[in-house]
Amino acid sequence: MKNKKTRQFISKWPLKLLVLLVLFLIVGYLCGLIVHELFGEQDDILDKRTSAFITREIESSTLTRIMASITFFASARFLLIAYILLVLWYWLIKRNNLFALEIATIAITSSLFITFLKELFRRARPLDPLIEPLENYSYPSGHASLGFIFYGLLAYLVWKSEIKPVYKFVLAGLFIFFSLLIGSSRIYLRIHHTSDVIAGFCLGLAWLSIAIWFLEKKT
Repeated sequence: MKNKKTRQFISKWPLKLLVLLVLFLIVGYLCGLIVHELFGEQDDILDKRTSAFITREIESSTLTRIMASITFFASARFLLIAYILLVLWYWLIKRNNLFALEIATIAITSSLFITFLKELFRRARPLDPLIEPLENYSYPSGHASLGFIFYGLLAYLVWKSEIKPVYKFVLAGLFIFFSLLIGSSRIYLRIHHTSDVIAGFCLGLAWLSIAIWFLEKKT
């Protein structure tokens, strides 16, 4: 009887909410697993092996310049300007003040959340980065998480637009791929450990899921 009531309760939930809830639980578990392995078991074998492989098999001066350019597109400076332009677009052009405020809220809260986690875990960055070293902490990767949230949000906005379906698939796919490429650039440039970036992607997906659920409630 109890199981039947539970199934009836869940069946009343919108499908989109159930999907987002499942995604949130999955990424929450993955983040918890990473934290346990890194800070509980002190197991960083994935980070060491990935770094050694990149240095031995992939690293080159040309690729380093390319990755340094790619990583800029999730920097704090770029995201600040990009979010301001996006907010202004919906505020001044689309005349949707509420949606503009919601986008600004997503930007601010996600940035504060990642900053809080960095201060909480205080993990040192990798040694000998290929670009100018950073002074703040490494875990989780802000570029991976905040970049995934921003470009994932763009993918969502494209998907909700009225352009042809084929363009939706292409543009949304490109945005997600580019966000993953940005996270990968952080590993290549030895600015982040591999586990920092994986955790960043997980947190970005979780936060994006919450953001999309929040936006969908308004539509």
